[in-house]
Amino acid sequence: MDNESNKIPVTVKILNQNYDVFCASNEKDALMKSAELLNDKMMKTKAEGKTIGLDRIAVISALNFASDSLNHKDMTNTLNSSVKQKISNLNQKLDLLIQN
Repeated sequence: MDNESNKIPVTVKILNQNYDVFCASNEKDALMKSAELLNDKMMKTKAEGKTIGLDRIAVISALNFASDSLNHKDMTNTLNSSVKQKISNLNQKLDLLIQN
């Protein structure tokens, strides 16, 4: 089936404005949570009072999300590297134990 036919209309509210978007029915909950998170981030940016205009608030919020995403990616990579190193160390110890 065509992907477009599987899409459902969903209305999200961001900064007191409604936006109609389409998504797969199994993605609706994730979309609603994402919209809520974006709304919260944009409301916080707006409340700080340093940014004026919806487009600027959206850009600043997007930059904050991008920064958070990159930081999360860096932390995940560091954690993965650490876990791989520990597994390698454990494998070496097991190899030594098996040889003796």
